[in-house]
Amino acid sequence: DPPVRRSRKRLRRRLKEVPIWPSLVTLGNLVFGFLAAAKVADALRLTAPGVEFAAVMPYFEVAAVLVFVAMVFDALDGSVARMTGQTSNFGAQLDSLADMVTFGVVPAQDDLNNLLPIGPKLVYSAAVVYVAGAAMRLARFNVETGADEEDHREFKGLPSPAAAAVVCAMIAMFCTRGSESAELGNWLLNPEHYNLIVVAMPAMLVLLGLLMISNVPYPHFVIALAKGRHSMSFLVGAVVVVAIAAVEWQLAMVTLTTGYVLWGMALGSYRAVFVRGSRDDDDDDDDADIPGRDLSRVLPSRN
Repeated sequence: DPPVRRSRKRLRRRLKEVPIWPSLVTLGNLVFGFLAAAKVADALRLTAPGVEFAAVMPYFEVAAVLVFVAMVFDALDGSVARMTGQTSNFGAQLDSLADMVTFGVVPAQDDLNNLLPIGPKLVYSAAVVYVAGAAMRLARFNVETGADEEDHREFKGLPSPAAAAVVCAMIAMFCTRGSESAELGNWLLNPEHYNLIVVAMPAMLVLLGLLMISNVPYPHFVIALAKGRHSMSFLVGAVVVVAIAAVEWQLAMVTLTTGYVLWGMALGSYRAVFVRGSRDDDDDDDDADIPGRDLSRVLPSRN
């Protein structure tokens, strides 16, 4: 059938032309995510359940660092595509696949509970919720978000890189337990507090998975930080985080990532209570101005 042949020919022509530089940056994200998964696999292969964590601590710490390196590539690929004028559906799909591996599968695999003699069903169930949440979050992002920078100023639901950052920051923080170089962490936390990170990991995975598919608003961190003016308290907080990072980067990452998660939750709560309430009041005032309107039959606002 000639129309079918022409359609297939056009499809083949489109697949032959793919953006090079953005794709290479996105593949950097995928490669470092794969290397992080390989480090976790090495740790689980070389040890048995219940082994002392000190024996495999370097593997988990390196895996967490590799995920953070992958985040740098993920943050750059969209900007590279827009600067070079090479935005495409191919790049968007490739980016989602890379994000699913690095920020969806690896954090669920990089779970410290794999080394503990606890029920595996609880750990696997929590990991499934996280992975499923990451997959649905990325699919929704592709459907609802355009290529313009304006569409990336705020996210609906926790971004998958931020969710992965929370998990990896907690793991990196746990790896400093008992380390003499972690003076600030050891001063703030007792050894029992470090153990709470491991115990709370399944609940953390579930919470992050649900936040990713929620409607909680999360500002784009880089755009919010780089553009516009901020208050003096914001500057003071940034200086404090930089100072902590200079002493102990693991603690700084935990502070930064958990603060970002709480930031979105607080913003969503504020909008739900105050912004929505004011909109409902405005709708009621508009209805009252309409003569002869039966206010008892007015439907509630959906804003």
